[in-house]
Amino acid sequence: MKIKTFLFSLILLPFFGNAQNTSLRKAILKSDLIISINNYKMDTIWINDFTYKVFINMDPINEQNSLIYKNNMGSVPKKLSLRKLVDSEDFYSYLITEGNACLHRALDGSKTYHDLFFIKKEKNEYKIVVHYQSIEWEQLQKMEQQVKSLSSIEKIKNENERYTKTLDWFIENGLMPDNDFVDYYKEKQSIKDSIIYNEIQYAKALQEFQNGKEELLPMLRSKYFNELKTYYLQKMEEILKIDKPQWNDYYDFTNAFKVLLMMN
Repeated sequence: MKIKTFLFSLILLPFFGNAQNTSLRKAILKSDLIISINNYKMDTIWINDFTYKVFINMDPINEQNSLIYKNNMGSVPKKLSLRKLVDSEDFYSYLITEGNACLHRALDGSKTYHDLFFIKKEKNEYKIVVHYQSIEWEQLQKMEQQVKSLSSIEKIKNENERYTKTLDWFIENGLMPDNDFVDYYKEKQSIKDSIIYNEIQYAKALQEFQNGKEELLPMLRSKYFNELKTYYLQKMEEILKIDKPQWNDYYDFTNAFKVLLMMN
């Protein structure tokens, strides 16, 4: 009966694939300040009867109530008023797609959550690039490492070294390089027709993939066909063993099955 239910899910559930999420990298690079803080309030200022501005006010900002992950502004202000763009106002809007993903799940009262702000300073105004809400502490620690490692790579002067280190960063974080990255390094002639990975990078990518970072599939599909096939078959077998599968189990089973179809 359970197998029939899973097979039925192949028809009912949509297949979203392994959509890569690289906007975090762009948000990190475009931000002057990245800060985790929870004591803020939101204010709305009406300009007229059809236009308004929204601000997020942080007051105070100190070592007791905030964590600073990136700071290109020198000293951190003791308080901030951040412009939150609304009504299709366009400020890196293509980046602001994932920040509220946490809101679509129920929060666990036994866990601690944090907000993370990516902030850009333009003249005398501070604007929010991305605002991640209600991040669990473990996830926040992972994002801290992502921010700090990429911020360090950003400072490398040598183009070839920065290119290689950024490729490593993508792999470590289970991401495929974005189009902007590829186009830039094609212009710099670090990339000719396509990215050429070395054997160490391939081995690292396979390890990360087998640890669950399935967004690396396009990079590995041709080189490790048998390993990937085995990975997805084992994943489906493990899901079938679950006594009371949840919606995400059906979703994972469906994706694994359809990836296998695409690989053949």
